[in-house]
Amino acid sequence: MARMRAPERREQLLEVAAGLFAERGYHGTTTAELAAAAGVTEPILYRHFESKRVLFETLIEAVGAEVIAAWQQRLDGIDDPATRLRTLLDGNPATHDRGRRIYRVIFQAMSEREEKGVVRAIRRHLVRLHRFLAGELEGLQSAGVVRDDETAAALAWLLIDVAIGYGMVTPLRGTAAMSSHGKGRMQRVLAQMLTV
Repeated sequence: MARMRAPERREQLLEVAAGLFAERGYHGTTTAELAAAAGVTEPILYRHFESKRVLFETLIEAVGAEVIAAWQQRLDGIDDPATRLRTLLDGNPATHDRGRRIYRVIFQAMSEREEKGVVRAIRRHLVRLHRFLAGELEGLQSAGVVRDDETAAALAWLLIDVAIGYGMVTPLRGTAAMSSHGKGRMQRVLAQMLTV
């Protein structure tokens, strides 16, 4: 079997870490478990990431970038403001299987408040996510589709807060809440909150 090149190995380690951290949390996952799950030794793991904390912070950055890129890709080429708003709400990563898995990493990270680097990584992600959403909402306000009695920045924070709550609580409510019907209800409520 051919050895992986460094960038491929790094991506593989991040993918394995995403699964383990989402399932077990930061403190519940050891570097030995991460290395074993990736099929490497701990020294190989440390060759790519100087510590578990650095791996976790890097994962938060990667996960955050993936979420925003996926959302932007869904919106590319959509010019109609009403369709763009529906797509923006439908693209909420907390309402999709892959997005929920990704966001479990973020949710786990939120409990690591004593880890200052982790907190900074989460803040950077939230700022980037907020900037993206506020920009989208501002454009939709200009098009007359989204209410303008609140700033786009305030509405973006509202969407983030709702998405985090939805992503954390909905899996605890069971499969009916996570069904397409439950997801559709959530999107309709958000649309009512945002539209003129």
